[in-house]
Amino acid sequence: MADEVLAPVPHRQYVFTVPKMLRVYFRKDRRLLGQLSQCAADALKTLFRAACKDPKAVPGIIIAIQTYGDLVNFHPHLHALVTDGAFTPKGWFVAFPKIDLVVLEHFFRHRVLQMLLRERRIDEPVIRKLLGWRHSGFSLHNAVRIGAHDSDGRRAVSEYVLRSPFSLEKLRYHATTGTVIYHSKMHPVLKRNFELFSACDWLAALTAHIPNAGEHLVRYYGWYSNVSRGKRRKAEGAERTSIEEVSEVAPSVAKRAWARLIKQVYEVDPLVCPRCAGAMRIIAFIEQPEVIAKILTHLGLCSALRQSKGPAPAHSPPVLSLAA
Repeated sequence: MADEVLAPVPHRQYVFTVPKMLRVYFRKDRRLLGQLSQCAADALKTLFRAACKDPKAVPGIIIAIQTYGDLVNFHPHLHALVTDGAFTPKGWFVAFPKIDLVVLEHFFRHRVLQMLLRERRIDEPVIRKLLGWRHSGFSLHNAVRIGAHDSDGRRAVSEYVLRSPFSLEKLRYHATTGTVIYHSKMHPVLKRNFELFSACDWLAALTAHIPNAGEHLVRYYGWYSNVSRGKRRKAEGAERTSIEEVSEVAPSVAKRAWARLIKQVYEVDPLVCPRCAGAMRIIAFIEQPEVIAKILTHLGLCSALRQSKGPAPAHSPPVLSLAA
């Protein structure tokens, strides 16, 4: 997301939540989570187009569907990373000074209620009841803003919205009692910072956050949609081909970025010489075992390679004997 999708423009993180009364429908039918994401994207696009005064302008939207709260409870909500402005059809970016969250919440609430009504999860009396509350239960905020040149900030927010439902550092298992204690920050309603589970209840709580087969938890809309990015790549490729007059297709962004991805994972740049710190380039790929052995011998690495232990041999899973 941070390196291949997000444009170098200002972004904001939006968080969309729904009332507790409606959350049970998303737990029983996870298919509705995708429609919930679509409701948020439609609300954002409607408001941004009105602010930009251009019906064809679109923001860049990435929505991560999260189903978990701080104590691993089922709490469906959306984290959206949205450009702080919109792109015109010609590619110009129009920045916005401020977004009216009250209006955006109204758009989001209207679309969610209409979606649940269309899916026959609620009826008109339930909608009137929700709209009659002083606090509707729908909420959103966008206090986190990332500057146009803050690449580290884009990466940090991307990591946050794609985090795991739980942390092993917060987990404690007591074998004598067969209980799991999960610590987190102070819950504003429960007034405690932990939750106690039996072992089976803990596993049951985790299974509630497992997506169905083929279910996408990260969705791209507007300027960041797959269709929009594909059209831009195709146009850029055609322009590059016409200018440079090359016949072969340019490599994909992912293939060009292999060195950067290796550095991100292993914290070592494969294109920097470990001895002189000079820049290296690929000359050839060597696959012949005898040539590889000769090079390793010359570098004094062949003996170390022989002494290193290989991976453990495969074996069958343990057999548990249960007494009658």
